[in-house]
Amino acid sequence: MSILAGEKFDLKLIRSAELLRHEDHEQNRTSALVERFNDEKVLYNPLIVGKYDDKYVLIDGANRFEALKEIGCKTILAQTVDYQDPKVVLKSWYHFVNGFPVEALFDYLGRNKIPFEKWQIRDNPVRMFNAGVISSGGEAILLKFQEDLFGMLDSICRLSRYYEEEYSYMRIDSDTDISNVSGLSPEPGLLFIYPRFSKEDIVKIALSDKKLPAGISRHLIPNRVLHIKILIEALKTDEHLDKRNEDLDRFIQYKIDTKKVRLYREPILVFDE
Repeated sequence: MSILAGEKFDLKLIRSAELLRHEDHEQNRTSALVERFNDEKVLYNPLIVGKYDDKYVLIDGANRFEALKEIGCKTILAQTVDYQDPKVVLKSWYHFVNGFPVEALFDYLGRNKIPFEKWQIRDNPVRMFNAGVISSGGEAILLKFQEDLFGMLDSICRLSRYYEEEYSYMRIDSDTDISNVSGLSPEPGLLFIYPRFSKEDIVKIALSDKKLPAGISRHLIPNRVLHIKILIEALKTDEHLDKRNEDLDRFIQYKIDTKKVRLYREPILVFDE
């Protein structure tokens, strides 16, 4: 555990085989990261891992994790957090799918026997086992999934796979005002509002062979660490981790003591990897 200006954070090397994943990766992003890692030979940002009892759950960094595995890494650099700590907040992303006509959605729902109803957005917020969809023209419907976690998960996976193959989409912050969907993109489309999962749901999924589609769960953690560089080659072995973690702790303390670590409290914008 390290401390800067009274704020705590924990970085450590963890064997990749010890990690449980709750979400799938995106192959296009993973492939781009493989090329980047092979070219730059450096991992800049730690993956985020939640400690839940004796388990390690990967809560952010699925694409980096898969890319590191593809190039032969047996270890990851992780920022670990207590997953049951209320300061670790689980939210969600919305998906805005460009060019997806509502008629095509109705056709998909009919073919897959997913019931839906007209949605009065203000009167009926999205709850578990439902998903909201709002068109750029303001039409809104509520999708009714199976009322069990893994049945719902299967429906969400099939739906997201369908529009990922046919259209492009972007992630939208779940705090976004949804009263003006037409302002989210210059191109018409559909905004998908998925249910918020609980941390217990995330752990259940991580322990199963099912996975959430990428870009639905969103974790906010205190004191997120960015730009601590580690050589990719150092991650290709999982030997002597205790000694290497001791060395890592000393390196971090040296950086803090020499004032080479800065704490930012204001919101920042990060251009994606």
